[in-house]
Formats: sequence, C-alpha cells, structure tokens
Amino acid sequence: MSDINAADLTVPTFRDQVQNKWAKSIALASVVSIALGGFNDTFEALEKIADFSLSQLTDIPSHHKLERIYIRASSDVLNETFGAPVYIKRSSSDDVIKYYLDEQFILSAITRDDAIVAFLVFPNKGFQPTTLEHAGGELFFEQPLDNIESVNDVRSSYARTGIYYIEENNGGDFGYLYSSISGFSEFLMPSSVDDKKRLSNLTDAQMLDENVIETIKDIRKNIKPNFYGYSTLSLATLEDAILSNSEYRLIHK
Repeated sequence: MSDINAADLTVPTFRDQVQNKWAKSIALASVVSIALGGFNDTFEALEKIADFSLSQLTDIPSHHKLERIYIRASSDVLNETFGAPVYIKRSSSDDVIKYYLDEQFILSAITRDDAIVAFLVFPNKGFQPTTLEHAGGELFFEQPLDNIESVNDVRSSYARTGIYYIEENNGGDFGYLYSSISGFSEFLMPSSVDDKKRLSNLTDAQMLDENVIETIKDIRKNIKPNFYGYSTLSLATLEDAILSNSEYRLIHK
C-alpha cells in the first residue's frame, strides 16, 4: 500500500478555497454593479451599496428605520424614512392614519400639529423589533401580556373584519411622556381555538358588563403580544389604526 503524501491532501483544499474566493468576488462584483446603476456621485453610490447589501443579508436597516420614529418627532420623518404611505384612512375621531410598509413590518401613525402623537408597529413573522423602551421590556414578544403589570385601558374586537386585543400600559423608559401600547391581532398570526374563545368571551363580557376583569386576566395570562406601539392618545382613537384583515390583504396584494 503506497504512502499518502500530505501535499496531495492539501492541493484540492487549496483549489476549493481559491474557487470559493472567486465565487464570492464575482457575487460581490454583481451586487456592486447593480447598486451602482444610475449613480455618478461616489458618496451616494457607496451609501446605496451599503443599504443594498444590508437589506439582502440582515434586518439592520429595518431596525434603523424604527429608531428614527418616536413620539413628538416631526411628522416629516415618516416620509423621509419610509417614502409615501401605502394606505391612508380617517379615524372615528377624524384623525388621519397613515400606513407605511417595510420589508419587515407595517407601521401605522397618527400625527397632530406636525408631530407624531401615536404609532403602532406590526412585525412580520421572524422579525423582532427592539422593545427596551417599552413597558414590556426586552422580552416583550416572548412573554404573555400579564408580565406587564399596569393596564390603563383595554379594547378588543371579535368580528369577521378582524380579531384583535389592544391595551394601554404605564411604565417604560418614557412612561411620563406617553403610554406603551401592547396587543394581539389575528392578521399577523392565526389565533388558536382557545385564544379565539378567550377573545370572544371578552366581547360578550363587555357587552353584558359581566366578568370583564376575570376575562381580561385570562387573556393576559395566556396570550403573547404580536404588535406594540406608543401613544399620547386614548385607545378609542388608536384602535382604528389596527388594520382589518381586508386592509392587510390590500396592502400586500
């Protein structure tokens, strides 16, 4: 049996490494070529390359967009960050609600006197926004709603147009300036049979004005939130900013 030369083992490995490096270089050149299309200015070209690459590889651009949105910020920052809204409607309180679409989420915002006074963020499955400033904290999406101690108000809907639960919370890093908003909507995630029953029970309890507190406790103990926001407005106004199932399909058609 002939001896195996160590050099014979390393040659294919080295060749594979060279091929892989060339493949990566070609791929990068393709990305750069696409990103540079139509740009003459070097700075703008580099900026576009960075945004293009990041958007293909990570969700960092989506996080950066959300960092620019906060209560009392200029309403101009919405169009500057997301472009034109994809959907606009008027609330029952006569406020204009604008919806902005990102690859990772939908944002609905209400503005007054040229400032953002309320907004909700509806993340896509797999995208988890930063919620450190929220009353629910960093683990907001991973825990049931009852991990948030304070609840000021609750609204819900159990209808063909949409099923949702939304509540207003005290606390958070800026709780003295505005409220944290927590909620669950079926257009983001199908409800289980048990959760549908809980939400249906709340609608009945509110109509009959019976066992409302106990029903809310049951919901908060068992349901995890799938959207969040911040607001200076009442829930009566803000719940209009939750998309119906039909509106959600229209935006994503």
